[in-house]
Amino acid sequence: MRACSPGEGSGDEDVIPLVITHGSQLTVSDVGPAGIGISSFTNVPGGTFTGTALGSWGALSRTVGVGGETIDGFSFPQGTIVLEGANLTSQITVNSGWLVLRGCKGSLLLNHPAGNGGGGAALYSELSAFNSVGAKDGRQPARSICHRCYFPHSGFENVYSNNVTFTESWIAVDPGSAGAHADGIQTWGGQSYLNFSRNRLQWNGAWNSTQSGLIAMYSDGSQSGFSGYDQITLQDNYFVVGLGGGIALHAPMGVAVTNMVVTGNRWAWSPDFGDPNYTPAVYRGSGVANYKTGGNAWSNNRWADGPSANQFLLPDNRTRSTDY
Repeated sequence: MRACSPGEGSGDEDVIPLVITHGSQLTVSDVGPAGIGISSFTNVPGGTFTGTALGSWGALSRTVGVGGETIDGFSFPQGTIVLEGANLTSQITVNSGWLVLRGCKGSLLLNHPAGNGGGGAALYSELSAFNSVGAKDGRQPARSICHRCYFPHSGFENVYSNNVTFTESWIAVDPGSAGAHADGIQTWGGQSYLNFSRNRLQWNGAWNSTQSGLIAMYSDGSQSGFSGYDQITLQDNYFVVGLGGGIALHAPMGVAVTNMVVTGNRWAWSPDFGDPNYTPAVYRGSGVANYKTGGNAWSNNRWADGPSANQFLLPDNRTRSTDY
């Protein structure tokens, strides 16, 4: 019996939804074909998607009909193409329309021109990349969704658009090569309506200098005149830094931050950490946002284990027995 995602509906009352909470993990069998009852992958090419199913996808693809459809708890409009059980041999670049990968392996780039109205999702898939281009490049998909996905070697990098949902997924990031830059989830700034919740994020292998943030909310410049963050949720994520390198949460600094809720997150302790007030858990620097004004909130963020187990982590990376 497989697990169903919240809102999916199985008709089987004893099925309990599987979610990632503090310290639990998705395994490969929880995502991809095994996670949704697909027995095998079929090799198909990627290519450029412009709102019409590529003929080479054959019976693996279908079109959402009149009235739209709810898939794994998410609503998609009429005309959405759903591709299931595919092993994509090259990246799909989506320039228009809606595309959903469900139970697939592959790489996805959402490259919609601003105002196009299209978007994309990956559900129960194993991914090598998922990128969503933003307004600074004249691009802006209507929505980007990644749910119950597994990233065995890379991250959800270059997510520069608004309206991004990334939930119940497992990101395991390899260190980059010389001169590269490795993140788990990388945002730019000038973004709104981002939801990163109930995910497990970790570094693979030994640390090197390319590793930056598991959730890296940078302030690299404005998009359409807005340089801050608004309507952001970071909830119930589990961070595994280890081996002394890279930051778990690089929260925005030095820019306007409004309506950002950081709650229920947990950090795994590493023997490499010495001082609990100075660790790679939360980026320490000037310009830390005030999480008591502007609709912001920081609560119940703790160490999961180690000498400071269950103690609170504050926005400036201090560890305390009382909350923020």
